Amino acid sequence: MILATVAVSAPETVTAQDFLKTGNPNDFYANQRAPLTPSPLQKLPTGSVKAAGWLKTQLDLQRDGFAGRLPEISKFLDLKNNAWMGTGTQDRAGWEELPYWLKGQVSLAYVTGDKKLIAQIQPCIDAVLKSQEPSGWFGPDTNRDTKLGTPDLWPNMLMQMVLQTYQEATGDPRVVPFMLRYCDYLLSLEPKELIDPRHYWHHQRVGDQLASLVWLYNRTGEKKILDLAARLHKAGARWDLGVANHHGVNFAQAFREPATFGLFSGKYSDWQATEKDLKAFRDEFGQSPGGMYGADENARKGKTDPRQAAETCAVVEMMFSHELLFQYSGGDPQWADHAEDVTFNWLPATMTPDLKALRYLTSPNLAVSDAPSKSPGVENGGPMFLMDPNDHRCCQHNTGMGWPYFTEHLWFATDGNGLLAGIYAPNKVTAKVGPGVKVTIAEDTNYPFEETIRFKVDPAKPVRFPLSLRVPGWCKSASVKLNGKKQRVKPKASQFVQIDRTWKKGDVVELSLPMQVRTETWSQRPGTLSVYRGPLAYSLKIAEETKRVPRRNGWDAFEILPKSAWNYGLAPKPTFTFASKPAPKSGQIWEAARVPVSLTTQARRIPEWGLDHFGLVGVLQKSPARSLEKPETITLIPMGAARLRITVFPTATPTGNKWVGQQKPRPPLPTTYSHVFRGDSAGALSDGLEPRNSHDEEIPRFTWWDHKGTEEWVAYQFEAPRAFLSSRVYWFDDAAIKGECRVPESWKIQAKVNGEWVDVHAPAGFPVKKDAWSEVRFDTVVTAELRLVVMLKPGFSGGILEWELR
Repeated sequence: MILATVAVSAPETVTAQDFLKTGNPNDFYANQRAPLTPSPLQKLPTGSVKAAGWLKTQLDLQRDGFAGRLPEISKFLDLKNNAWMGTGTQDRAGWEELPYWLKGQVSLAYVTGDKKLIAQIQPCIDAVLKSQEPSGWFGPDTNRDTKLGTPDLWPNMLMQMVLQTYQEATGDPRVVPFMLRYCDYLLSLEPKELIDPRHYWHHQRVGDQLASLVWLYNRTGEKKILDLAARLHKAGARWDLGVANHHGVNFAQAFREPATFGLFSGKYSDWQATEKDLKAFRDEFGQSPGGMYGADENARKGKTDPRQAAETCAVVEMMFSHELLFQYSGGDPQWADHAEDVTFNWLPATMTPDLKALRYLTSPNLAVSDAPSKSPGVENGGPMFLMDPNDHRCCQHNTGMGWPYFTEHLWFATDGNGLLAGIYAPNKVTAKVGPGVKVTIAEDTNYPFEETIRFKVDPAKPVRFPLSLRVPGWCKSASVKLNGKKQRVKPKASQFVQIDRTWKKGDVVELSLPMQVRTETWSQRPGTLSVYRGPLAYSLKIAEETKRVPRRNGWDAFEILPKSAWNYGLAPKPTFTFASKPAPKSGQIWEAARVPVSLTTQARRIPEWGLDHFGLVGVLQKSPARSLEKPETITLIPMGAARLRITVFPTATPTGNKWVGQQKPRPPLPTTYSHVFRGDSAGALSDGLEPRNSHDEEIPRFTWWDHKGTEEWVAYQFEAPRAFLSSRVYWFDDAAIKGECRVPESWKIQAKVNGEWVDVHAPAGFPVKKDAWSEVRFDTVVTAELRLVVMLKPGFSGGILEWELR
């Protein structure tokens, strides 16, 4: 799992060794206690790493953006009316929102040392710590005394993570006993109460509680924690048996559960289960750059095109999972590679450059980011691609942990009282090494935009300790300089350089990580290409037009529209020219106009490839595509800086495969209805788009989704009376994908005659068919209004893909 490290030939250097077998626990930071599987890595306390350069800019922008100032926006963060503070009467004011926000805000406060933020969060911490009852329960009673009769433990899982960060930063002696008493409460629950599967979120995400137990056990050695961990694993969703759930955020958090429990079980098979879950999910739903996957709420069978999207909170949860797995694995380089992949290529583009608005969903191929609903092209209806600080409730509160947690996990203490630079970005770390000497190391770099990382070592006095540096898996020819002298060592990809020597003030290590342009192919879509250079994926640079959507509270939303062509196909064997410019000295670097690196290449437009009726990028077709357009020079920029982007390219040649253009919808008929689900459209009824089957999610639909077993109707209005003698309807039925809509129990047609609705007479009745048109002929009727009336099946909703009259 971990490759051997390579020692540098220099005075006081130890011989080459296996990084996993140092076997000399750290004297200053929490080690993995037996019987937990040992790890040579120890997380440094929150605040040990301070961001610099472009990373500090992200934290500063977050502090001044929507996440840092979310109490100004969110009704759930009104501390005068919040059950976590003991003041709440507001519905669900004591659920996940405050702990979600505090995860990011507490980390941000202590990573930056911002005194105002520290003062802001302290009353919240104090209120939580004061809420504990003699039983060990803490937090709002409404989470314990639920309608199901069993406690909802999910919000408390989040709040424990908040307390861990706070305790690491402050050493507050109240936290560890508090968490131990909560363990007593959990142990007191009957098996059916501990993780009640009816509480969906805590059942899927029990791995979050296990991570807190790892943290607590390493600080206490309390044996009861081992028993509790085994009970929780058994009661939770069994991710060790395969992918247990297809919800995008659940997966991002829960796929690590088997590996986390593996620290307790000692079974390598548990670790393998996490790796298998990740591979299976990405193989099916994640064949695109950046380490994420298409789950625009849930990952859906057949919805694997790179226009499918991921939630912003799935992005930050995926980052955190990889950061934890790097620590738990003892430094397996693949997890640091994964963490950088998601962080650099996904997180920046989920928000506006000033971090004052976010969107719920982001796609690898995204040409329009506006307000209109794009369901069912993506699963969620509503303004899912609108940059809006006032909406997207779970992501709105949760995403603040992304940049601060990333900063916390750049460095680790190691066995042998050393330090490891595991993930790279500009920063400064301060820690104890060797016999307890404090050292500060400034990591001076513009990585991932440049190849060189300079480590300037500043110990309080000369001190010997091992300094380890990760070589990313994509780097084939890394090299190291020590005080300007190139070392003989030639580390391979996914290895570590370990320099064990006596360090003095002014020592400088330079790690060079040459970046070569490479293309990735995707087995689901032969002939398509994606482009990487180093850790950065590259996207087509699309000129952006930003439109403000004013909000009364001053926190405006924004649409982003394309001002240039995006429908390009690359040559089957493209060549690229790399260009760089000086990085901006201040301000946002993850912005299309300011990012300092780019690639150019030749491409041909594919005129038939356009937006579909949802406003989504059309599904990719067989490559190479036929294009008779002249080759053009296009520019590619880092994916993370491209808020509009094409990152999975078709290829195009003059002799390629014909690309079939999108169906064009007809203008809708004037329509009224008893009810329509908020994510659907009445225009779907008459748009003329032919369904492929009853669960066709490539065309718009009309449903009564949240009405079940009721009588419902839709009606067309015409400018003048006309004669009608037949009708046909294509029902929506998602039984094939385990949804809640079925073809109706029955239906009929009514005509408005002399102001009254009258049933039309159909001699052969009204057939109900699935995956086909349900057609009916009736006695000729002359009217300006016709109504389709349905009786939904008991316990089910229903809907229509198309309704035609003749």
